Formats: sequence, structure tokens, C-alpha cells
Amino acid sequence: MNQLSTAKRAQINEWMRGIMAKTNQVSIPYLDPNVQHVGISKLRALNVAQLRALDKTLVIQDNDKPLAVLLKYEDFLAMQEKMPDEE
Repeated sequence: MNQLSTAKRAQINEWMRGIMAKTNQVSIPYLDPNVQHVGISKLRALNVAQLRALDKTLVIQDNDKPLAVLLKYEDFLAMQEKMPDEE
């Protein structure tokens, strides 16, 4: 079995990181039926009852550029519980 020198292994690892960095720049859309992309006018039109009944995560965008994400407070709290505490 051919053993690689430490320098050669480091060179290969650096080359692979370069490939991974390039591939990470390509975004593959993730289609989640619970996420809906809407314009700012949709956000302005929401009232308290509609917000309370919201069952989707809204991606608020302007001219197809995402600006913010609106989700139920319960979902936000669940996300906070899953995040590790930073100390």
C-alpha cells in the first residue's frame, strides 16, 4: 500500500478544500412546502388573526431578493433550543 508523505497529504487536502469551496458557491434549491416566498405587500396585508393562523414560514422579498424570514414564535423558540449555547 502506497503511503503519502505529510506534505503531499496536506497538498491534497488543500486542493480538496479549494474544490469544496467552489462547489459550496453553487446553491441547490431546497423545496420545502412550508416555506412561501412573498413580497413586501403580503407582509403589510397581514393582520393579527392571519399571523396567529400562519402555518408557513414566509420569506419576505423585494424584487426577488430575500430580505427577512417570518415564522411562528413557537418555531423560533424550537430553533433556539436546538442551537448550542455560546459561552
